[in-house]
Amino acid sequence: MDTPLLEAARRYADTHVDAHGVAATPFPGLVILRETAPTPLPYAISRPLVALVLQGSKRVAMGTSIFDFGAGESLLITTDVPTVSQITRASLGRPYYSFVIELDLAIIENLVVEMGSAPFSAGDPVRVDPTEAEVSDAALRIMRLLDRPSSLPVLKDQSIRELHFWLLSGRHGGAIRALGVTDSHAQRI
Repeated sequence: MDTPLLEAARRYADTHVDAHGVAATPFPGLVILRETAPTPLPYAISRPLVALVLQGSKRVAMGTSIFDFGAGESLLITTDVPTVSQITRASLGRPYYSFVIELDLAIIENLVVEMGSAPFSAGDPVRVDPTEAEVSDAALRIMRLLDRPSSLPVLKDQSIRELHFWLLSGRHGGAIRALGVTDSHAQRI
């Protein structure tokens, strides 16, 4: 079933995708990934990020841990870690699409201060959970801004801040919050 976020990401990616399956955006650290076939196993050092899978599925391995996830789920990586990843389900008729944003530590630090005390836990540096409605809604608002470039100078920063707020408020919040706590283990890494 198609969602408004998938449709917005599809429109943008299909127009802007490069030869590597990456559609860059005017938002620093935000890309839409599009693949039309399963991929080999590339190795990478992943920065702290969140990837919302909109269609298709992916496998990410970190050491002996393997994470299989698909549409409606989000991958959270909270530290710079070596990973091996592979798109496992994608085709010309149903490409893999994901909304990927690097976490902004300055925004997280400010929000942690403003939001006040709440539990945090560094835990595993890689995790997968269902994508929450508030996070999807914030991502959709960001995608809609791309259709109105004149709105970007006014709304770009606050829309990214809103997305970080909902990530901090949700099930990924404890792990992300650890990135914004001065002298936490996650920050030292």
